[in-house]
Order: sequence, then structure tokens, then C-alpha cells
Amino acid sequence: TCPLCRARFPSESEQLRIIQSKAEEGKAWAQYKLGFMFSKGLLGVIADDRKAELLVRKAVDQGYSNAQFYLGLLELSRDNHSEARRLFETAASQGHMSAVGQLGTLYLLRDGVERDDTKAVRLLTISAKLQKTDSSVHANLGHCFVPGAGGLEMSLVRAVHYMKSDIETNEMPSAN
Repeated sequence: TCPLCRARFPSESEQLRIIQSKAEEGKAWAQYKLGFMFSKGLLGVIADDRKAELLVRKAVDQGYSNAQFYLGLLELSRDNHSEARRLFETAASQGHMSAVGQLGTLYLLRDGVERDDTKAVRLLTISAKLQKTDSSVHANLGHCFVPGAGGLEMSLVRAVHYMKSDIETNEMPSAN
């Protein structure tokens, strides 16, 4: 029971039925969610990577940023860096902060893009500032201070500070 409205939570089978119905209606959020469920075998769905990707792609085609980010990660795992970058850029342009951080990481590590430390630092800083719980973004930003990348002055103290995975709040540097 919901503690706020006292409504009964739907059972797993009811949740699945609702999501499937909304996905069939063409709702991007439901297509993405159902695709994710097929990728992980959640709520009694048998894992099926092919079905998962088809559903996620439908949500991507509708411009759903969570699906764009997820598919970007999938393309990255397949070493299709140019398509991953395109998907991350599209999701980032809609304000998806994980995509912004992932894009910064691509520029930092030269994964399918020309290395651009300044762009990497700018994107990682934006993502870290707005997404304080993503330790990988903080760690990658920390690495930028070790060689003094992207116009940042070398600072081992700041590098260690950002590399900590349990950062709750912090003050972000300026890129230049």
C-alpha cells in the first residue's frame, strides 16, 4: 500500500500487463522499460536480448533520452564508438546527465573520438556538478587533474578528492 495515497500497489503481473499495454500503444517510456525488462529478465519476463534491443530502438526513434543513453552503452560495449557517441550526444542535448558524463569520458579516453581534454573536462564537470552520486564521473574528472588536462592545473589533492566514490557535495573547478 502506498504510504501517501493508500492505493494498492499493482502486483508484478499487473505491472507487466500495464507496461506491455502502454508499449503496444507506442509510449516510448514503456517501450524502453519493457526492453530493459527483456534485457534483464525482470518481472517474470524471459531475458531476450533481441526483443530488448528492438523495443529500446523504438523508444530511441521517438527521442526518449533514457533509451538513447541505454542504447549508447550497448553500442559502446560492441565497440561501435561512433554510434555510441551519436546516441550520447542526442541524449545529452536533452539534458540526460549520465549521457553528458559518458560523452566527457569518451573525449577523455579517445573512445571513437579525437581526444579533446578541454571538452572532456567541461562535460565531466557539468555532469559531476549535477549528478553527485555517479562516482565514475567524479573519478574521470579526478584523472583530469593528474596530468593537468583540459586547462586544469595539476593538483593531486583535487584529483584524489574527485576520485573518491562517496562524494556527496563538492565545489566544481572551472575548465579555464
